[in-house]
Amino acid sequence: MIRYFTVFFTILICFSCARAQESVKGDTLAIGNINPRITAPRCGNSEIVLDGKLDEKAWQNAASCGNFVEINPGDNIKCEVDTKVLVTYDDDNLYFAFICYENDMSKLRANICDRDKMWNDDYVGVIIDTYRNNQKGYELFCNPYGIQGDATWTPTAENDSYDMVFKSEAKIYKDKWIVEMAIPFKSIRFPSKEKQEWSLHIIRTRPRENRTQMSWAVISRDNPSFFGQAGILDGINNVKNGKNLEILPYVIGSQNGYKEDVDNPNSNFINDKVKGDFGVGLRYGFTSNLSGEVVYNPDFSQVESDAAQVDVNTASALFYTEKRPFFLEGNDFFTTYINIAYTRMINKPLFAAKLLGKIGGLDVGYIGAYDKKTQFILPYDYGSHFALFDSLESFSNILRLRKSLKGDSYLGLMATDREVKKGYNRVLAFDGSLNFNSYYYFNWQVASYNTKEINDTTLYIDSAMIGGGKHDLTFNGEKFNGFGGELMLIRQARNLYSDLIYYDSPPEERRDLGFANSVDYRQLITDNTFMFYPKKGFFIKVNPSMTAYIKYKYDGSVKERVFLPNIFLQCKDLIDVSGYFLAVNDEDYKNVMLTGVRRGWVTFNINTTNAVKGGGTLEAGKYIIRFGDPGVGFGINISLWMDLRLFDRLLMENTYTYSELSTSYHGEKLFAGYIIRDKASFQFTKSFFLRLVTQYDTFEKILEVDPLFSYKWNPFTIFYIGSTNSITDYGEAGDHPRFVKTGRQFFAKFQYLFRL
Repeated sequence: MIRYFTVFFTILICFSCARAQESVKGDTLAIGNINPRITAPRCGNSEIVLDGKLDEKAWQNAASCGNFVEINPGDNIKCEVDTKVLVTYDDDNLYFAFICYENDMSKLRANICDRDKMWNDDYVGVIIDTYRNNQKGYELFCNPYGIQGDATWTPTAENDSYDMVFKSEAKIYKDKWIVEMAIPFKSIRFPSKEKQEWSLHIIRTRPRENRTQMSWAVISRDNPSFFGQAGILDGINNVKNGKNLEILPYVIGSQNGYKEDVDNPNSNFINDKVKGDFGVGLRYGFTSNLSGEVVYNPDFSQVESDAAQVDVNTASALFYTEKRPFFLEGNDFFTTYINIAYTRMINKPLFAAKLLGKIGGLDVGYIGAYDKKTQFILPYDYGSHFALFDSLESFSNILRLRKSLKGDSYLGLMATDREVKKGYNRVLAFDGSLNFNSYYYFNWQVASYNTKEINDTTLYIDSAMIGGGKHDLTFNGEKFNGFGGELMLIRQARNLYSDLIYYDSPPEERRDLGFANSVDYRQLITDNTFMFYPKKGFFIKVNPSMTAYIKYKYDGSVKERVFLPNIFLQCKDLIDVSGYFLAVNDEDYKNVMLTGVRRGWVTFNINTTNAVKGGGTLEAGKYIIRFGDPGVGFGINISLWMDLRLFDRLLMENTYTYSELSTSYHGEKLFAGYIIRDKASFQFTKSFFLRLVTQYDTFEKILEVDPLFSYKWNPFTIFYIGSTNSITDYGEAGDHPRFVKTGRQFFAKFQYLFRL
């Protein structure tokens, strides 16, 4: 016991000494632009034609900026190639022209692909914070073919699932490539005032020997505030987002088929009648700051299926990222330190509504939905259970408010409520971030949880206990309340990142519109990462780090102890490698203290060539056996990925996951299996592609084959035709084939965005 606390408090000392760590100055040259400013002139409406040629008079009168610096791997040093950017605007659009010079065009990385699939190419674009509050930025980028990539930036993450309607065209020349971009004012939110002043980053990424990034504004590694170092865009006067109305109707036709008895491969295959359906979404901009959206009967059949995950030896429900278009916009705004709003818990809504924007100086977000099929994640002391009810209706409400303060600081509120069959779950939370002394952040979120279960044991019975045995997970009408939260102290500078986190999860914690792995613990965590930037040699960045935490149950007993040293190496030729060793891993699982559960793993990624990219994770060592009687076994987990691009229109994305667990090293195998997945995409034009997803899961004995044809005029005006096919592997037998189709759906869908 003493040695574990010695290790833990050694890490705490590292954190307490963080202030004494001297920052090494970068290689910043006098050529850099520190918080530069550009004033955009106005041009005539429709004067610019996007074609990558820049021969219109408007570009001759546009504002110009250059003098870029390399920010990665170099530290604000002179760039190897030049970049020039032109800026202008008219009543409807903000225009950028990016002139990207090259010294060897044969090394240019550019592919014709779908939206948001160009992040491994050369690309250039902007990140714009229209409110200058350092809380959110629009990221808009293009590769040399004009393929768009967009995302939202927040201080904690980037979300590339966001889609914006904007226009772009590009052209490749002998010594340069040019991108023209038009950003409609209708597509972004900005203050309702006569004169606009926005924070602006202009970034160019150039993958060669290294993944070189160049910036218009100097970005210091010793300053954690990204938008605090941005340039300023002004001169945009008397423009309006307008009270624009967007209508997004869709029609769909589908036909389902299935085996009458899935356990009998020789049973009849039933084909349902062809069905038609429709739905519609309405979006209205009340002001340039605030918009509302309602949808009726949203359909997500075209959304790519989730990649299968190995869940044989897990005690918790699986987490899947949100992919559905209605829930993607503003998804980052509803993300807080505690996962209170996990929108995939709204399963199959018939109606849904959303409000996003600003009211005065307050950021506002709301999601409401009437769900036809309700699902639950039910956490308990040692994990969480998942339950889905096809005929159980529910009403869901999520409210988010946030007030920006000076710099990166803010105060926020989150409230969720789900009402279902005379039961409810309500969460009220307050959060915030306080930035002080430049390098330091104090972040927090405190939450109150209130639950009244459904009183219907015919729906769900579960003996797993919470609250020290006071309650179970059965739907028997119990009421319980809890209070918890998270406190974080963070130091972030050029050469050292440190944090100290306290998390309190009461036994009665339930967030039916959120995600929780388990409850009933208090946890103290610290992470410390040192960052070194060698100027010569194979390594570009070397990051050794240490993570340590200890968990206690609410009754005071130790639940888990962990000490995890690791190292990350960023290398030349677009290679990175990281290694981890779980040196201390002791856990109380189902009232059995399991000690010495040590293992190690290594992760690597190689993006040296455009034609072949790959990587993977290899992990081996001791694991807790989480099914049957608790114990410790020996396991191996392998995850490999490889992207093949035989030419610039064809991409084959391959993944392979293998997992096995034995009673001991070379002992009896408890399970072993793999999941292999291939997604092949052929891009005929920027708008038109054909995709085929094939996945075989030996754990479920299911082969999935999902072809899809798609034509996109923009991210929202789309035509799809495709199918999903489930083929069950019944094994070798004499009276039926090994692989038998057990489920199928054909569908065709058309949706069109009207902007009025």
